[in-house]
Amino acid sequence: MPNHIFFENNALLLKSRVLQLKGQNIVVALSKNQALLIYCLMNKINEKALLIEYIWPKQNHDLMEARYNQLIFKTRRALNDNGFPSDFILTLKGFGLCLNSDFFDMEEKSFDRDVYMRTQPFIL
Repeated sequence: MPNHIFFENNALLLKSRVLQLKGQNIVVALSKNQALLIYCLMNKINEKALLIEYIWPKQNHDLMEARYNQLIFKTRRALNDNGFPSDFILTLKGFGLCLNSDFFDMEEKSFDRDVYMRTQPFIL
């Protein structure tokens, strides 16, 4: 896992804990776990169990259910409060989450594909 989260395409830029919707120049500061969540979704890690394992490694999955739901709620609220579309994060009922594909139909400039399951704490 890289020490510095980075993803960029024509529509989005995620750099460390800051997410920018380019073109409209909308920016939001994220918490560590919110940035990890967005990073996972940008790298097509969408399944709920994998998201929980990635964000809270070596934790009891059942105990993380409430944290997962709270993280999704707070992330959506932070995005909406800062001007991101309300459908930026979509729920895949019975599976997990994904980002709205409108932000990924564009050519990707560069991003880190080295996404591995974390076994150690990740510091942003």
